[in-house]
Amino acid sequence: MTLFPRSPRRRRAAASTRSRRGYALLLVLLVTVVAVTLALASATQATTGRIIQNGSERTSRLDDVALTGLELTRDRLNARQDSVPAEGFSAIESELAITGMPGVKRSTWVSRLGNTDSLASAGEYGVQAEIVTRVSDGFGNVAIRRAEVFQESFARYASFSNVGRGANGATLWWALGAQAQGPVHSNDTIWVWNATPWPQAVFHDQVTTARIIRNRASAEYRGDPPRERVAIIPLPTTAELDRVKSIANRAGYVFTPTLTVGDSANATMRIEFVAIDVNGDGNTTGADEGYFRVYQQTSTAPYGAGYTMGAVPVPPVEPLLIPGGATAVVDSLLFSPNCGVVTTVGALQAVPQTFRAIPAVLTGANYRARMINKQTAYDNVNARCFLGGDDRLSPTGVFQPTDSVGGWMLRTAGTVPAAVAARPDGAYLWPLSPALNPDFRGMIFAEGRVAVSGVVRGRVTVSARTNIIIAHDLVQATSPATASGNCRADDDIVGLFAGRYILYADNSLQAPQRRRDNSNTGAAWLARKDFDHSPRRPDMAVHAAMMALHTYGAERPNPPAGLPAAQYVNRGTVRVIGGLISNFIGQTGTMSGANLHGVNEDLSFNRCALPFPPPYFPTTGRWSRSQIFEVNPVGFTPSGWFSGR
Repeated sequence: MTLFPRSPRRRRAAASTRSRRGYALLLVLLVTVVAVTLALASATQATTGRIIQNGSERTSRLDDVALTGLELTRDRLNARQDSVPAEGFSAIESELAITGMPGVKRSTWVSRLGNTDSLASAGEYGVQAEIVTRVSDGFGNVAIRRAEVFQESFARYASFSNVGRGANGATLWWALGAQAQGPVHSNDTIWVWNATPWPQAVFHDQVTTARIIRNRASAEYRGDPPRERVAIIPLPTTAELDRVKSIANRAGYVFTPTLTVGDSANATMRIEFVAIDVNGDGNTTGADEGYFRVYQQTSTAPYGAGYTMGAVPVPPVEPLLIPGGATAVVDSLLFSPNCGVVTTVGALQAVPQTFRAIPAVLTGANYRARMINKQTAYDNVNARCFLGGDDRLSPTGVFQPTDSVGGWMLRTAGTVPAAVAARPDGAYLWPLSPALNPDFRGMIFAEGRVAVSGVVRGRVTVSARTNIIIAHDLVQATSPATASGNCRADDDIVGLFAGRYILYADNSLQAPQRRRDNSNTGAAWLARKDFDHSPRRPDMAVHAAMMALHTYGAERPNPPAGLPAAQYVNRGTVRVIGGLISNFIGQTGTMSGANLHGVNEDLSFNRCALPFPPPYFPTTGRWSRSQIFEVNPVGFTPSGWFSGR
């Protein structure tokens, strides 16, 4: 065998081949490691994704359970199965096991929100509360959610009635094109007149009833469609009066009449609101420019029981006023201490001599001769009538602290600025600003019947144990928002809350008067004449949300028995911007053909009562949701959370 030695080149080629085979092995190993790493990363990512997904699903389920707990609790509160405690907090659910979700448990608590004033059933801006729900599972996941809820104020309604009839049982209809600018609710049937022309009523906002709308198609609904057979909304009870009285008492604004005489519409105490331009800027919108004063009648002699109200006196029987000594009823207004001819004394308006003070000529040959001085004053174009205690009933037009039957009450709570204190009535003005009376929370309370009138600068609710009588215009210093709804928390707003009635007065200001003619016996009557000093006549303006636990309406809405329709007394139109809330629908007048005895009523809605109702105005008891928040579960305990809230 012949051996051939290798050449150097072949040896180098063999060595090169072995080197490349080593590189391939390393490359294969590297690719394998990368592949395994990617596979492991993919598996880890998939596992992590499944873990995250499972955790997210569990968290989402817990969140759903918590939100459900908030709504279920609100429903229970509205169904009155549970209640919000006046103080502290209460547990609605405690570790409740959720059906179909093993290991998931829910606890729920409720508490009121706000300062101690909100612990009454009505808060300054309504009642607010919070619901807190904690949900946990067996994996250590926890979700806590809380909801802020509030009770709607009755001031949100333009019209609310518990019974769809009048207090005398008569059906009262929406008819003749009646308008409602705000929400309307009745716990009874809403009656719409079925006649032409259409529509007999126009509802501009939501209409709801616990029963039905009779002749529903006879009305036009410009808001959401009407809703029938909704849940009943109960009116508050008289116990609410004690709660608001306690709030007024803290400020020193509880007033009790010392004299109670006459019928339900006769008040011997009246509250007159006064807006004063303290800083001289030409308006009365300042926070310290709202005040009120309180007149109290303490005797019926010599002016009679109706002096405070400006009522027409009881007709005197004066035989000497009738020739021949015959007994006859003469013109009672000619003997009024509330009326007279207005003149200017200095820069003030004044009545130097009232009708009552003008003497009759008892030696006159006939009725006209004996009554001529009084009749001349009556016929004067400047003859006007005023409520009892009015400055203008003074001979000089200057404020008088007292008169023959009563006087104004000295301020015993709060302070006033120096410019106000320097006024003649400075010591008798009570502030409506919390800055001037830190304990004032917007509530004034009368332990009895009270009359109201004047110009209100501020946020106030007047409550009375029995009746509130609107004796004259009651208006805000700034016009209520009827359409735009551009409202602020410190805007003027007025609430009236009466345990029995809210009435529009039938007095010498609000009703046109008449006198007998100039015949020997004064047997016939002359045309009626207005004696109101208001530029709004024949209308009366009322800016207020009004609640009467019995009913509202006009004083003497029915004509005297036997009075012919042609002699009915039309007292004009009461133009309300606010709302009317009562047990029974009120009666304001009686119609016979085209003749009205009483007053017309025009109702507009103050939309500022929705976000900023009158202070401590009663609430409906129904809870609405405001906002929902997430709560950090770390260190959460219900006692710690609700402490001091």
